[in-house]
Amino acid sequence: MINHISSIANFSDENIGINALELLKQPSVLNVSKTLHEPRAEDYNNMAGLYRTQGLYDKMIEAYEKALEIRESSLGLMHLKTGNSYNKLAEAYHAIGQDEKALELYLKAVTIREKLLGKTHSDTALLYSNLSHVYHAMNVIDKAFEFCGKALNIRVDTLGYDHPYTANSYNDLAELYASQTEYSLALPLFQKALKIRKKILRMSHPDTATSYHNLAICYYHLFQYNDAYNALKQAIDIRALFFAKEHPSLVNAKKNLVEIEKKMVENYQTFNPSVFGRIVKFFQSKFKLSETYN
Repeated sequence: MINHISSIANFSDENIGINALELLKQPSVLNVSKTLHEPRAEDYNNMAGLYRTQGLYDKMIEAYEKALEIRESSLGLMHLKTGNSYNKLAEAYHAIGQDEKALELYLKAVTIREKLLGKTHSDTALLYSNLSHVYHAMNVIDKAFEFCGKALNIRVDTLGYDHPYTANSYNDLAELYASQTEYSLALPLFQKALKIRKKILRMSHPDTATSYHNLAICYYHLFQYNDAYNALKQAIDIRALFFAKEHPSLVNAKKNLVEIEKKMVENYQTFNPSVFGRIVKFFQSKFKLSETYN
């Protein structure tokens, strides 16, 4: 059975085999002058990003911590770049499942942005969204809804409805409802996210595929199997443009598609038994099938 909303909106490239330390030594990557040899905070951030692509999460966190240390000492605690470092480090801890540590860092970043940018700034909304994600992961659902709602309201007011970030907030709120099995409340929010993504991004964008996939899961749990099938088929067709046939996201989606097909047959057989029986007999006689369907 399809049990939950599954999303791959944030997918990374496969291990590209780059040695981050070697790249860090190159002036073109460091972007430093010939007389400056000490790495800057930005350089450690770049290195952390490279470590992440290689799956070296301990080293990634170490690099982000060094960037934060530099910014705290050179810029002070109440500076936007220091806040950005708190956010980066929080994202790193969240990525490896250390959500309590991530929450501590996100709250520090939020304090800085609220003070320097205000509580209704779109950059503050990004941190509210991140807070919602970590609260959701910690199963603190009331807080997850609170900050997700704040992010959505700010984005609608400052960015408008037709913006990718607004679509992200609609999708996040829908996933929260779906995680609480409130599929009827999740459905219109998933539909809004899809409408925006189709308009602003494109049909072949990974985020559009995610919206179709999430819609399919929602339709499935609402017993709308035809709609679930069509939405999941769209998601598969889009992801096939990006992933190899053996990629887990495609393999699992195709398995789910088969399950939905079975539900469609069962549903049709239940509500149209006489018509279904005639169709089966026709195909049995035409193709000499010996199987029986009860």
